[in-house]
Amino acid sequence: MRDLNQTLKELKNEDIIWIISIFTAFFALISNSIERKYTDQKVPKFKKDFKTINIFIGVVSFFVYLYFLVLTYSRFKENNPNTSFKTMRIRQANFIAASLVIIASVIYLITEILSDDDTDIDLLI
Repeated sequence: MRDLNQTLKELKNEDIIWIISIFTAFFALISNSIERKYTDQKVPKFKKDFKTINIFIGVVSFFVYLYFLVLTYSRFKENNPNTSFKTMRIRQANFIAASLVIIASVIYLITEILSDDDTDIDLLI
């Protein structure tokens, strides 16, 4: 069984992550609003603003996902003779999922930083 203090510390960290997620959602709504203005008016400042907000959201998300990757890795490494086969497989699956989310967030950040065209809008046409 995991140490009670460790579990409580992890839950406290997850509370902070939920608060960060609320602010991230708020900024995403602002970004969408600015992108809507850019789509209508084609003002370059609007494009710069919504891309900057999206990059900020991507960076924050990357660090949140990195925390979960480290957390799942620490759980994955726990060797307890009483751990069932099913629990170990679930921990492995969680670690793989967290790794894939980190890879996806890095790809998202790279594409958001390097894209210079209206890729999001063009994909809908």
